[in-house]
Amino acid sequence: MYKNFECPSGAKIEIQACLKECFHCDRCLSLPTLRMIAEQRPWTGKPSTTQLLKGTREAYLEIVHDDLTMKPKDQVFRLLGTKAHDMLNKFSANELSEDRLEDDNATGAFDLYDAENETLYDYKTWGSYKVMKALGIEMVDVETGEFYKSGEKKGQPKTHKEPHQGTPDMKDTELQLNHYRTLIEAAGFPVKFMLIEAVVRDGGTYSATGRGITENVYLIPVKRLPDNEVYTYFKAKGDALTNALETGITEPCTAEERWDDRKCKDYCGVNLHCDYYLNLTTECREVI
Repeated sequence: MYKNFECPSGAKIEIQACLKECFHCDRCLSLPTLRMIAEQRPWTGKPSTTQLLKGTREAYLEIVHDDLTMKPKDQVFRLLGTKAHDMLNKFSANELSEDRLEDDNATGAFDLYDAENETLYDYKTWGSYKVMKALGIEMVDVETGEFYKSGEKKGQPKTHKEPHQGTPDMKDTELQLNHYRTLIEAAGFPVKFMLIEAVVRDGGTYSATGRGITENVYLIPVKRLPDNEVYTYFKAKGDALTNALETGITEPCTAEERWDDRKCKDYCGVNLHCDYYLNLTTECREVI
């Protein structure tokens, strides 16, 4: 659990103390924004769908450490997603939204179920790179018809990157939506379609259009996975987390879960409590 905020100055302050009174002349963000960022789902003894999509070690460390520190401004994109969810829920009419269900392995709170069309929706605020991967867009080298006239590449054809349709890549999202689907269907509501409504947070920028992302929001279909595949995944991850909590021992997150160590270095909130990350940074210093 996160207990502290790290101020822009580098000072650490307990979240509740910060919300009560800012120790600086001006707050780094508005008080309502800070309150929203400070909201956390307490550990109830049963994991959530999103917890089990993380590496087991990451989820374990987030549960057992109650003195974690976050930088409020680093949470801005998560905050945008939360605000969007809240606004959209105000306009839900006959649809089911934000209901928390559970099975033997985990709880899950889906975003929207449209009973009339038997469609499950999930709202995402994604960067253009992740939208590109989810849509299956791949950047490939295409010859321009020109050739290098000098240098090491003299005589070789010049190329530039162009987006081409490939295979969608959103494994975690497919597992997440399919788990919600199994929970909803177990409650008696059939699901024919699953869709991600993805807002592109850098939509309209040069980097987005260069990746073939030309719209600011996309409806992305999610394929149906076999129920036994979904159950087996969440059963294994749930058992692994339970075992870690009982024994205090867990293997490092997999290379895929670590994004080949990029998540460890830049996006993991518990890396300072992880020996894999600490050994990784030690090796980097030794190389330098």
